[in-house]
Amino acid sequence: MKLSRRSLLKYSIATAALASGGAWLVSPASIDFKPMPRLTLKPQYQQVFWYLIPAFLEGAVASDDVARKQHVLANIDQAFSILEPHTQAELNQLLEILASRGGWLLLSAGAAQLSELSIAQRLLLLQQWQRHYLQLLRQAYQGLHELITAAWYGDPTAWPELAYQLPVQARGLVND
Repeated sequence: MKLSRRSLLKYSIATAALASGGAWLVSPASIDFKPMPRLTLKPQYQQVFWYLIPAFLEGAVASDDVARKQHVLANIDQAFSILEPHTQAELNQLLEILASRGGWLLLSAGAAQLSELSIAQRLLLLQQWQRHYLQLLRQAYQGLHELITAAWYGDPTAWPELAYQLPVQARGLVND
């Protein structure tokens, strides 16, 4: 079979378009916030948490409260570092998917980038993950929920707002 010049050009253009589209899908989303340099989490992972913290901690941490979000993000980084290696690996895979354009497009069912969603839209998306028929999405929701809420509720500086008093028996066990 002889390939004409016209066919060769068509196939070349189609191949280039597919390759560039595939590269776009696996490329990380752009970073549109200032990552914290001293954290071990990659800036792309920090960005995922940055936009999910106000949704998971609705009412406790506002979207525009930069200092509080940085504090929770630092706690997440610390908690992440003490997780079991297999749990870290699974969470890294999830964060890699959420931070990539194609992964986000797939898991969000075509929603805009995480940074472009309002709190109400993020909450709706998280509710969809929580009740999704795919166990993988429910596990993703549960893992992110546990890590973010543990970073917030496990921090003694957040306890006064919660009117929480450490039990007398536990005093001395926690640096509060």
